[in-house]
Amino acid sequence: MKASQLTYRKVSELHPFEHNPRKIEKEDFERLVDSIRTSGWWEHRPAALEEVDGRLVVLCGNQRLRAAKKLRLQQVPTILYSELTDEERKDIIARDNVNNGEFDYEILDEDPYWEDVDLEAIGVEAPPVEEPEKPQKKSKKASEPTDDEEDGDDIIDDGKDAFYRSMLGDFIYDSDNRFEIPNLLLDQQPKHLELPLNPWGANSRLRKGVSTYHFYVDDYRFEALFKDPINLLSSGCKQIVEPNCSCHDQTPIAMGIYQIYRKRYLARYFQECGVKVWVDLNVSHRFIEYNKMGVPKGYNAFCTRGLDGWMESLKLDLQVAQEISGLEKPNLLVYGGGEEIQEFCREHGLVYITDFINAKKK
Repeated sequence: MKASQLTYRKVSELHPFEHNPRKIEKEDFERLVDSIRTSGWWEHRPAALEEVDGRLVVLCGNQRLRAAKKLRLQQVPTILYSELTDEERKDIIARDNVNNGEFDYEILDEDPYWEDVDLEAIGVEAPPVEEPEKPQKKSKKASEPTDDEEDGDDIIDDGKDAFYRSMLGDFIYDSDNRFEIPNLLLDQQPKHLELPLNPWGANSRLRKGVSTYHFYVDDYRFEALFKDPINLLSSGCKQIVEPNCSCHDQTPIAMGIYQIYRKRYLARYFQECGVKVWVDLNVSHRFIEYNKMGVPKGYNAFCTRGLDGWMESLKLDLQVAQEISGLEKPNLLVYGGGEEIQEFCREHGLVYITDFINAKKK
């Protein structure tokens, strides 16, 4: 067996191995694409090649090759093997796809070295944090109110997850439009942003003590939320910005309406469970009218993404917030965007919030 020096080769010259034993789920593939887009194809993990009948076949790195093609990369680092026996070839492929050892989740959770590493983005999922068992309250006579009842608060005990799941049925909520996009509740809109504000999925684990989550992150990070939103509720957050499902000018109308339906349905569900909701206005011009559906007149809690060089988009979002709220200075949060966006917010009485992810990169 011989191996060449590391060499960059054209992606167009590489061919997948027809007997590749590895498969990848869609969500994991999108995570891989995002990783290569952000960090590039690492030289310390080059594609392992073999020349077969004049074609360069990828023995190791087939999923990364798919990601590279999706990203339209021109070249990637490779090593070319030659004079391989059948046993050596199979051994190279098998060993490249075997993960030895396991993560020490106690270190990942407690060591400050890993505190700001986005482990979820690279596919590392820590087990859920076990909450300490709460002591059972002694029962009182029916006529004797508890302290919580005297304060007028509803009591959700250790069975709160069961309550959340009971609210997760296949419901049809009231709607003001022909697409049956659910209406939001006026009495479950926030007046002020409660901190800390965290991007969903941008931490290595679900953190306790986060008051508000937003979803101005890649779509794949919160796709699991639509399957099971209980983790977010169990975190104890008090507010959310609606999930920002991508709706571009090129998105088919049917898909855009579906995305808006999903986020508004989930937002209404969170409201039913006691979480207050900021309406997400960050959609392309093509979907502005659809995105208004289900937001009742007088609603006054909005959020959008501020982007440098996209001032016209922010102006349109402000107009939508003014129209729905009926106010010249609506309760609109603007997430990120730079100095020009900040100045616009100051002039129009809007709340500007620093972009968490880009601020960390700087």
